Amino acid sequence: MKKGFTLIELLVVVLIIGILSATALPQYTKAVEKSRASEAMSLLGTLMNGEQIYKMANGSYTTDTTALDVEIPTTTKNFTVSVLTANSTTFRAQAVRANNGVATTGTSAYGLVVNIDSVGTVTRTCCGDQTLCKAFKVGNDWAYSGAACSSSGSGGGHSGGSND
Repeated sequence: MKKGFTLIELLVVVLIIGILSATALPQYTKAVEKSRASEAMSLLGTLMNGEQIYKMANGSYTTDTTALDVEIPTTTKNFTVSVLTANSTTFRAQAVRANNGVATTGTSAYGLVVNIDSVGTVTRTCCGDQTLCKAFKVGNDWAYSGAACSSSGSGGGHSGGSND
């Protein structure tokens, strides 16, 4: 008698593996994007701290990130970081999701915006794809704006946020 697996047994195993991978892949994608968003949050936090130190020393914020006491890359593998507004009273910067410096589009397009207003209130906003913003759970510190990120500083409205 021959030993081996029947076709039905092999099909059942392939079916089980397919079901497991179909349920695991979205969770894996969410975990990867959450770690990428952590990178953007860290970059913006460092930039914001550097700007606050610069303002204490010089009386205003700056758009020149090279003048800061911290080193901020403007382009990483996953994000493009830019200062949108910097003057004597307000500061606004964003990190837009990019793939090797090229902005992403469609369902993977989102950005994080940090804003310091004239009274020093820090507001953090996620703009772009709401599903992605919720996927990495920006929590109480990050509000969802419902608007697309823009390089001109008009997108990504500020609702919610927290004071530091």
